[in-house]
Amino acid sequence: MDMINNLDPSKTNKEAFFDSFLKMVNYPQEEIEALFEEFYLNEYKELGKNIMPNEYVKKSLKILKKKGYKIVLATNPVFPEIAIIERIKWAGLEEDCFDFITTYENMHFCKPHIQYYEEILERIGKKAENCYMVGNDVEEDLIAFKLGMKTYLIEDYMINRNSKKIVATQRGSYKDFYEFVLKL
Repeated sequence: MDMINNLDPSKTNKEAFFDSFLKMVNYPQEEIEALFEEFYLNEYKELGKNIMPNEYVKKSLKILKKKGYKIVLATNPVFPEIAIIERIKWAGLEEDCFDFITTYENMHFCKPHIQYYEEILERIGKKAENCYMVGNDVEEDLIAFKLGMKTYLIEDYMINRNSKKIVATQRGSYKDFYEFVLKL
Protein backbone atom coordinates (compact mmCIF):
# COMPACT_ATOMS: atom_id res chain seq x y z
CA MET A 1 0.00 0.00 0.00
CA ASP A 2 2.92 2.34 0.67
CA MET A 3 3.95 2.01 -2.97
CA ILE A 4 0.45 2.83 -4.26
CA ASN A 5 0.18 5.82 -1.95
CA ASN A 6 3.70 7.09 -2.68
CA LEU A 7 3.62 10.70 -3.87
CA ASP A 8 7.35 11.36 -3.44
CA PRO A 9 8.67 12.22 -6.92
CA SER A 10 12.23 11.38 -5.83
CA LYS A 11 11.32 7.72 -5.14
CA THR A 12 10.48 5.12 -7.75
CA ASN A 13 7.67 2.74 -6.89
CA LYS A 14 10.30 0.04 -6.45
CA GLU A 15 12.13 2.18 -3.88
CA ALA A 16 8.86 2.95 -2.06
CA PHE A 17 8.00 -0.77 -2.01
CA PHE A 18 11.36 -1.87 -0.61
CA ASP A 19 11.46 0.98 1.93
CA SER A 20 8.28 -0.45 3.40
CA PHE A 21 8.84 -4.17 2.78
CA LEU A 22 12.34 -4.32 4.24
CA LYS A 23 10.99 -3.06 7.57
CA MET A 24 8.86 -6.22 7.79
CA VAL A 25 11.49 -8.83 6.86
CA ASN A 26 14.99 -9.57 8.01
CA TYR A 27 16.66 -10.17 4.65
CA PRO A 28 18.87 -8.05 2.43
CA GLN A 29 17.15 -6.45 -0.55
CA GLU A 30 19.47 -8.25 -3.00
CA GLU A 31 18.32 -11.66 -1.70
CA ILE A 32 14.66 -10.69 -1.89
CA GLU A 33 15.07 -9.35 -5.42
CA ALA A 34 16.75 -12.62 -6.45
CA LEU A 35 13.79 -14.58 -5.02
CA PHE A 36 11.32 -12.34 -6.84
CA GLU A 37 13.21 -12.78 -10.11
CA GLU A 38 13.26 -16.56 -9.67
CA PHE A 39 9.49 -16.49 -9.09
CA TYR A 40 8.79 -14.33 -12.15
CA LEU A 41 11.03 -16.49 -14.36
CA ASN A 42 9.32 -19.70 -13.29
CA GLU A 43 6.06 -19.96 -11.32
CA TYR A 44 4.66 -16.64 -12.48
CA LYS A 45 4.70 -17.79 -16.11
CA GLU A 46 2.32 -20.61 -15.19
CA LEU A 47 -0.33 -18.12 -14.06
CA GLY A 48 -0.88 -16.98 -17.63
CA LYS A 49 -1.10 -20.31 -19.39
CA ASN A 50 -4.92 -20.30 -19.53
CA ILE A 51 -5.30 -16.69 -20.65
CA MET A 52 -6.75 -16.34 -24.11
CA PRO A 53 -5.43 -13.34 -26.06
CA ASN A 54 -8.07 -10.98 -27.42
CA GLU A 55 -7.84 -10.65 -31.20
CA TYR A 56 -9.27 -7.12 -31.16
CA VAL A 57 -6.54 -5.84 -28.85
CA LYS A 58 -3.78 -7.06 -31.15
CA LYS A 59 -5.55 -5.75 -34.26
CA SER A 60 -6.22 -2.37 -32.64
CA LEU A 61 -2.60 -1.93 -31.57
CA LYS A 62 -1.36 -2.89 -35.03
CA ILE A 63 -3.62 -0.30 -36.66
CA LEU A 64 -2.69 2.43 -34.17
CA LYS A 65 1.01 1.76 -34.74
CA LYS A 66 0.52 1.84 -38.51
CA LYS A 67 -1.27 5.19 -38.19
CA GLY A 68 1.67 6.58 -36.22
CA TYR A 69 0.17 6.77 -32.74
CA LYS A 70 2.45 6.54 -29.71
CA ILE A 71 1.25 3.63 -27.56
CA VAL A 72 1.84 3.38 -23.82
CA LEU A 73 1.10 0.32 -21.73
CA ALA A 74 -0.22 2.30 -18.76
CA THR A 75 -0.65 -0.60 -16.39
CA ASN A 76 -0.52 0.12 -12.68
CA PRO A 77 3.25 0.05 -12.04
CA VAL A 78 3.25 -2.18 -8.99
CA PHE A 79 5.23 -4.98 -10.64
CA PRO A 80 8.78 -5.23 -11.95
CA GLU A 81 9.47 -5.06 -15.67
CA ILE A 82 10.06 -8.82 -15.85
CA ALA A 83 6.47 -9.43 -14.66
CA ILE A 84 4.92 -6.84 -16.98
CA ILE A 85 6.75 -8.27 -20.00
CA GLU A 86 5.41 -11.72 -19.11
CA ARG A 87 1.87 -10.33 -18.89
CA ILE A 88 2.33 -8.77 -22.33
CA LYS A 89 3.16 -12.24 -23.65
CA TRP A 90 0.03 -13.66 -21.97
CA ALA A 91 -1.95 -11.18 -24.05
CA GLY A 92 -0.34 -12.52 -27.23
CA LEU A 93 1.60 -9.29 -27.72
CA GLU A 94 5.24 -8.29 -27.94
CA GLU A 95 7.09 -5.68 -25.93
CA ASP A 96 7.75 -3.67 -29.10
CA CYS A 97 4.00 -3.03 -29.53
CA PHE A 98 4.52 -0.23 -27.01
CA ASP A 99 6.55 2.96 -27.03
CA PHE A 100 6.60 3.10 -23.24
CA ILE A 101 5.68 0.55 -20.56
CA THR A 102 5.08 1.59 -16.96
CA THR A 103 6.81 -0.59 -14.34
CA TYR A 104 7.69 -0.19 -10.70
CA GLU A 105 11.30 0.52 -11.70
CA ASN A 106 10.55 3.47 -14.01
CA MET A 107 7.56 5.17 -12.37
CA HIS A 108 7.19 7.29 -9.24
CA PHE A 109 3.40 7.19 -8.88
CA CYS A 110 0.59 4.65 -9.18
CA LYS A 111 -3.02 4.70 -10.28
CA PRO A 112 -5.39 6.28 -9.39
CA HIS A 113 -3.14 9.28 -8.61
CA ILE A 114 -3.25 11.97 -11.26
CA GLN A 115 0.54 12.34 -10.92
CA TYR A 116 0.84 8.90 -12.56
CA TYR A 117 -0.72 10.25 -15.76
CA GLU A 118 1.26 13.49 -15.56
CA GLU A 119 4.48 11.48 -15.36
CA ILE A 120 3.53 9.42 -18.43
CA LEU A 121 2.73 12.57 -20.42
CA GLU A 122 6.08 14.06 -19.45
CA ARG A 123 7.90 10.85 -20.44
CA ILE A 124 6.29 10.64 -23.88
CA GLY A 125 6.30 14.38 -24.55
CA LYS A 126 2.57 14.68 -25.19
CA LYS A 127 -0.21 16.98 -23.99
CA ALA A 128 -3.20 15.41 -22.27
CA GLU A 129 -5.69 16.79 -24.79
CA ASN A 130 -3.87 14.88 -27.55
CA CYS A 131 -4.11 11.53 -25.78
CA TYR A 132 -6.60 8.80 -25.03
CA MET A 133 -6.55 6.62 -21.94
CA VAL A 134 -8.10 3.27 -22.80
CA GLY A 135 -8.89 0.91 -19.96
CA ASN A 136 -11.47 -1.12 -18.10
CA ASP A 137 -11.14 0.34 -14.60
CA VAL A 138 -13.57 3.17 -13.84
CA GLU A 139 -11.64 4.54 -10.86
CA GLU A 140 -8.06 3.99 -11.99
CA ASP A 141 -8.28 4.69 -15.72
CA LEU A 142 -11.00 7.29 -16.17
CA ILE A 143 -9.36 9.71 -13.73
CA ALA A 144 -7.10 10.70 -16.65
CA PHE A 145 -9.97 12.92 -17.91
CA LYS A 146 -9.15 15.35 -15.07
CA LEU A 147 -6.02 16.29 -17.01
CA GLY A 148 -7.99 16.82 -20.20
CA MET A 149 -7.24 13.40 -21.62
CA LYS A 150 -9.97 11.67 -23.60
CA THR A 151 -10.99 8.30 -22.20
CA TYR A 152 -12.32 5.09 -23.68
CA LEU A 153 -13.84 2.68 -21.18
CA ILE A 154 -13.59 -0.95 -22.24
CA GLU A 155 -16.73 -2.54 -20.83
CA ASP A 156 -15.53 -6.12 -21.28
CA TYR A 157 -14.39 -7.14 -17.79
CA MET A 158 -15.12 -3.62 -16.52
CA ILE A 159 -14.01 -2.90 -12.95
CA ASN A 160 -16.11 -0.46 -10.93
CA ARG A 161 -15.24 -1.34 -7.32
CA ASN A 162 -17.14 1.52 -5.72
CA SER A 163 -20.02 1.82 -8.21
CA LYS A 164 -18.69 5.20 -9.32
CA LYS A 165 -20.54 7.27 -11.87
CA ILE A 166 -19.05 6.52 -15.26
CA VAL A 167 -17.74 9.58 -17.09
CA ALA A 168 -15.96 8.51 -20.28
CA THR A 169 -15.47 10.15 -23.64
CA GLN A 170 -16.40 6.84 -25.22
CA ARG A 171 -17.17 3.35 -24.07
CA GLY A 172 -17.74 -0.05 -25.55
CA SER A 173 -16.36 -3.54 -26.00
CA TYR A 174 -12.94 -4.50 -27.34
CA LYS A 175 -14.64 -5.00 -30.71
CA ASP A 176 -16.22 -1.53 -30.49
CA PHE A 177 -12.80 -0.07 -29.73
CA TYR A 178 -11.34 -1.84 -32.77
CA GLU A 179 -14.06 -0.31 -34.95
CA PHE A 180 -13.35 3.09 -33.38
CA VAL A 181 -9.63 2.73 -34.18
CA LEU A 182 -10.38 1.89 -37.80
CA LYS A 183 -12.09 5.28 -38.17
CA LEU A 184 -9.28 7.37 -36.67
